[in-house]
Amino acid sequence: MHNIIKINCHSNNFFSTQNEDEIEEYLRKKYADASATIKHFGDAGEELADEITQQTLLPGVKDPNLWMIKCRIGDEKNTALLLMRKYIAYQFTEDPLKIKSIVSPEGVKGYIYIESYKQTHVKSAIENVSSLKMGFWKQQMVPIKEMTDVLKVVKVQTGLRSKQWVRLKRGLYKDDIAQVDYVDLAQNHVHLKLLPRIDYTRPRGALRASMDPEALKRKKKRRPAAKPFDPEAIRAIGGEVTSDGDFLIFEGNRYSRKGFLYKNFYMNAITADGVKPTLSELEKFEEAPEGIDIELPVSNKDNSANSQSLSSGDNVEVCTGELINLQGKVLSIDGDMVTIMPKHDDLKMPLEFMANELRKFFKQGDHVRVVGGRYEGDTGLIVRVEQNRIVLFSDVTMHELEVLPRDLQLCSDMASGVDSLGQFQWGDLVQLDPQNVGVIVRIEREKMHILNMAGKLVEAKPQSLNKKKEHRNTIGVDALGSSIQRKDIVKVIDGPHTGMHGEIKHLYRHHAFLYSRLMTDNGGIFVCRLRHIALAGNSTNKQAITAPQNGFASPQITSPRHTPGSPFGAGGGGGGGSGGRSGGGSGGRFGGVRRDRDLIGQTIRITGGPYKGAVGIVKDATECTARVELHSSCQTISVDRRNITIVGQQSKDGRLTSSYSRTPANVMMTPGYREGGKT
Repeated sequence: MHNIIKINCHSNNFFSTQNEDEIEEYLRKKYADASATIKHFGDAGEELADEITQQTLLPGVKDPNLWMIKCRIGDEKNTALLLMRKYIAYQFTEDPLKIKSIVSPEGVKGYIYIESYKQTHVKSAIENVSSLKMGFWKQQMVPIKEMTDVLKVVKVQTGLRSKQWVRLKRGLYKDDIAQVDYVDLAQNHVHLKLLPRIDYTRPRGALRASMDPEALKRKKKRRPAAKPFDPEAIRAIGGEVTSDGDFLIFEGNRYSRKGFLYKNFYMNAITADGVKPTLSELEKFEEAPEGIDIELPVSNKDNSANSQSLSSGDNVEVCTGELINLQGKVLSIDGDMVTIMPKHDDLKMPLEFMANELRKFFKQGDHVRVVGGRYEGDTGLIVRVEQNRIVLFSDVTMHELEVLPRDLQLCSDMASGVDSLGQFQWGDLVQLDPQNVGVIVRIEREKMHILNMAGKLVEAKPQSLNKKKEHRNTIGVDALGSSIQRKDIVKVIDGPHTGMHGEIKHLYRHHAFLYSRLMTDNGGIFVCRLRHIALAGNSTNKQAITAPQNGFASPQITSPRHTPGSPFGAGGGGGGGSGGRSGGGSGGRFGGVRRDRDLIGQTIRITGGPYKGAVGIVKDATECTARVELHSSCQTISVDRRNITIVGQQSKDGRLTSSYSRTPANVMMTPGYREGGKT
């Protein structure tokens, strides 16, 4: 006590000798930075105070008890409402119910809770209630420590949000795409927007009553197609359509004016994880994507960044929050967190965002690769950017492709045009069936588009195709009788592609598959019959080739087997003499074709056509064309004789002209003609 008095005296002396400002400074230093609460409890002082306050609200021994009563499953809420009405009815009578409250938790099935001081009060309240007969003889009291757990609200993580895409798991709409309108957690329902499946061939109303019941039973049931609701078609089959504000009502279902069905489904009837609508499904939902982000939330075990294939260097745009529409470039990805460098004059530091707050951003002219979906693996140039979809021009097939932004990624290389298994590539000749072949003009993820011999596009799976083996020296005959082979440049003189030039890619029987850079359809590949094409630059007339000598000749003499200049005709080649087999200056390997031995082996320059300026060596030459092996690519092509010049030698008119002026048909007659008919 004595010590306490001394302390008090010391304190009084201290405060008496100090002015107000000094005392204020002393108290601030003593209590402001290190209060007793922080010393004992750290930074949790305020939380601890709130917890103590909540402890005073917990039930005690003097509060009413909570009794658990067994109830008929499914009638929990109805029973609670029935007891409430019973309590109100007996409230002002001589024998009112002495219960305090009734609880029916959402997640508890087969039980309700009644708050009362005594068990007898509970029995009198539930007497004569049919749904509580099972619990009339036994009521279990909830311990005081567990009473708060009864009313604890557990937030249900459904993962569903408005405008999210889901699929139905069973029933008439199995595997159909739908859009979430709203979620009712209390009823465990989700309200969906989807395309209805209505059988417009099944009569309704009076029309159905007038039909034979046996005929209706015999009618085969099939799954109707998913398409917008058509009220006129319903009225045509006897159905009744009523209006309810902005909705149409038919058979108890609600339809929007645009034809979509709005209906409640149970939570367990849908699947939401990993649902990605296809482009065709989005087109059916004309409002979809309705200006929303179609990136879907995924489960916790999945990586949100991976769901949209974000990677370092991608251009992104903020789609939610205060910084919406802010553009930037991805620097790094750490789980769900993405660090970007914003493209803004006032923002110089990197910012972090959740992956679902970003979406890929592309602009016209970007070169991209498709990393998912139908056209996976293809590359192209972006030609048009629309809302939530991008149109790009394919490098391989030269088609316009519509792709979602989430399936694209910036790239600098071009697609190889090879399928995922490496078995086929763009431009391959494949066997469709024993009689027909075709050329691959587009490769997709699970199927291929093939141009057949009739000029039509067909679709086939890679497993059903066989690669057609071709001999590299396959030769055909064009409309003018000249020999043609692969890589020759020809001109279409008849048929639907008249006037076009193209390079021969494949020869099969009487058809040639040609490639032209001026052709925009099917990647530039088209098909023609051999009789509709002619070797480019060949002006030889077919009638001149097959004209009879001296005005008369039998069909056998003018047939290809006995054409002058053939190996079995007068060759004049090699060592000379009649019937020489080696083709010389006037003889040749093919009927009606005379070779220019003087030009073979010369180095020439191409002066016209698609290969203008190229230099090469002449491997073979006729009156009209020359086979030239290019120095640049070691490729052998056919060139018009008028479009070539010998390097270092030039004629007066600047062109190399042939030393022959006569047609092949006028060179020689039959072997016995020169000798005067001698044998």
